[in-house]
Amino acid sequence: MKFFRIDSDALYEQVRLSLDAQWGHVPPITCVDPAAVAPRDAIGRIVLSVRSEFTTYAAVVAVLPSLLAGGHVVEITPEEYMAAMPKGPL
Repeated sequence: MKFFRIDSDALYEQVRLSLDAQWGHVPPITCVDPAAVAPRDAIGRIVLSVRSEFTTYAAVVAVLPSLLAGGHVVEITPEEYMAAMPKGPL
């Protein structure tokens, strides 16, 4: 698994919709959850988990490096991702 934090809902949606279009997904099918229902960290940034092979698909390889280099997307650890998940009642 790979884990990411995204600082912009608009950017997340732009990339999600672009990937969906390239892969021929038709709503309600989508490559990742829409921003409106995506998991978020304590300050509201989207956190995303994907299978490692997702990051090797040509459409993802075409955009991910520039998103990471620009700082708009940050790869996080599994622990950071899990810490962002809502905690249920004990």
